[in-house]
Amino acid sequence: MKKIFIILLLLPVFSFTQTVDTCFTEEQIHDISETLDSLYYLDSVNNDIIIKQDNLIYSLEHLNKLDSLQKLYYQQQIDLLNSNIDLYIEREELIKPKWHDSKIIWFGAGILTTVLTGKLIVEVVQ
Repeated sequence: MKKIFIILLLLPVFSFTQTVDTCFTEEQIHDISETLDSLYYLDSVNNDIIIKQDNLIYSLEHLNKLDSLQKLYYQQQIDLLNSNIDLYIEREELIKPKWHDSKIIWFGAGILTTVLTGKLIVEVVQ
């Protein structure tokens, strides 16, 4: 009994699946096929564009990282140059001529020594 019931239930399924589909004409099927082909082509073109955009985004992100590294190195270079300027200023203060290294003082001392030596010689000779 069960077998007959199963056969009766499955018989309509098998009979309807064997019929020819007449919903579309052959021209409509051909148009649908062409439309699908064009859509597949457009999809492949869009996929290529997406891949190129992803590569471009990756390249730009990499370039952004390099730019930020370069900015960091420039900032370090600026800091080092500023500290170098401070060291130059400190060195100039350390090697600035003292009061006793003045040319005027040495010139005056030389003239005074010459005059005194001349007077001493004149007094010794007389």
